[in-house]
Amino acid sequence: MRPDDLREEDDGAARPDHDVPDLEGLVAERDRVRAEVERLRREKREAEIELSILKGALDLVGKERGADPDNPANREKTILVKAVSAGHGIPAERLLARVGLARSTYYHQSDAMKRPDRDEGLLALVRDVFENSLRRYGYRRVWLELRNAGIVVSAKRVMRLMTRHGLVPLLKRARRYSSYKGELTKAPDNLVNRVFHAEEPNRLWVTDLTEFSIPAGKVYLSPVIDCYDGMPVAWTIGTSPNAELANR
Repeated sequence: MRPDDLREEDDGAARPDHDVPDLEGLVAERDRVRAEVERLRREKREAEIELSILKGALDLVGKERGADPDNPANREKTILVKAVSAGHGIPAERLLARVGLARSTYYHQSDAMKRPDRDEGLLALVRDVFENSLRRYGYRRVWLELRNAGIVVSAKRVMRLMTRHGLVPLLKRARRYSSYKGELTKAPDNLVNRVFHAEEPNRLWVTDLTEFSIPAGKVYLSPVIDCYDGMPVAWTIGTSPNAELANR
């Protein structure tokens, strides 16, 4: 080792040149870490803004029946932009592209919100008719009720009001058909007690009805099974699941 490869330290000892920290490398690594942290912060902020937009859309229109949080109206989008802008302290114009709202539309809706709502009085009447129908009337029936009361308004306007405010009629589910009407006569004694096994042939027979769907309609099979070996003793086929079918 050459003498100029050694440096004197504070304590008087000498060490090789390669043990000296690479200050330029450390600075570069520091700058890289700072840049990565800043990138992660930006991504986190963007994700928070996106989450606020989704939550805001659900809060605005998702709570009302018939509203679509994935496709809100321009008015709801404007309200959403204003709320997120105020909550995150960012300009509203930065959010317009995120919610699919044109700049001119945003300012038009903002100005319209400052004006008195001309539909406020009509909305109260529409809501009264709708609620008095136990939320069953659609916009046509509501419009007819208003017209019969002497209120002149177009059906389309009633439809837009009801759609905007989530006044969607409750749909009754069709009751599934069931032919079972309960026991028509007293049930016979339970002689088998769910022990479907016999030690000898022709000691215990059981029967039931099975429904089949064929192109011509429904048919019913009534077999008689010997519990000794599980083989059918006899069977009948008919178009009605009644006692006569089993008795034959």
